[in-house]
Amino acid sequence: MRAIPFHTAPIGAAYIHLIDELIEKTGRFFLVDRRYKEETPAGVARVLQRLKPYLIESCTTEEMMMKTRAFYTEGIYNIYECTPGSGQILKEEADGFLDWLYPSMPDDLCFLKEDGSDYLYTEAHEDGCGMRITEEEATDLMNRIPGLSFVF
Repeated sequence: MRAIPFHTAPIGAAYIHLIDELIEKTGRFFLVDRRYKEETPAGVARVLQRLKPYLIESCTTEEMMMKTRAFYTEGIYNIYECTPGSGQILKEEADGFLDWLYPSMPDDLCFLKEDGSDYLYTEAHEDGCGMRITEEEATDLMNRIPGLSFVF
């Protein structure tokens, strides 16, 4: 298992199908409020408010690093429960993973494995997105989701 980047970050129907897959397969996802300014930008606040019923916890950068032993950039990490309702909001608010870009939206949609490590990661400011899976799993996803393409 390794980090396998997408050839092109999924958008449109591929994004919708992958969100459905991730909501079913994982238990949690997070979005980041970077808080570069004192007030949360309107688009960020709207999404966070819509997702509030699914909020499990909010963590600082330091708390996230302690939980996962991974490096995270500065921000408030809002961790949500994967449910059909939270998945629907993710599909309504964005057309692709790179749309999750602060300050117009919360940053870097990521889905988590049970151990807290990234399953799907997004680095929207770097135009990066991928999954921590095997090549066989990546091939299976590409066969099932039209428009999905990984770089091996």
